[in-house]
Amino acid sequence: MSDFNPDISTLQDRLLKWKSRHSKVTWIGIILNLLIALPFFFIPEWSMNLLNIPPVDPIWSRVGAMLLVIITAFYVPMTIDIDRYRPFCWLSIFPSRTFGGLYFLIAVAFFQYAPGFLTIALLDLVIAILWLFIMLRIVSYENRILAHEALS
Repeated sequence: MSDFNPDISTLQDRLLKWKSRHSKVTWIGIILNLLIALPFFFIPEWSMNLLNIPPVDPIWSRVGAMLLVIITAFYVPMTIDIDRYRPFCWLSIFPSRTFGGLYFLIAVAFFQYAPGFLTIALLDLVIAILWLFIMLRIVSYENRILAHEALS
């Protein structure tokens, strides 16, 4: 079959590949979140120094770190079953990653917060863009499969 009109099994194979890519990107995001959160929880002064973030009472960096761990826990179910937890997939893009990234980007750009926060902003925005692209591909293949089945 041509690339313009693939058969149903080819479409299903491509869909599975994109779902697998979503899971891999999600696990990368989980690991990156933990690489940020755990040092901010266990060694907050060192973490703030590393990113040139002005020191605050360590309780606040620990609270932020634990909130990040809690948010990150909600990413795990969609790595196991993307179809069952589809709403989590979209919520992880909007508002979680996108708004988190934009918050830190705006804080640095307009409110003179430490440039170290850009690391967190860029991480969130890159993952959000990857997730959005992957989810749009998944939906596209699902729609093509449904259309193919409707014609059969």
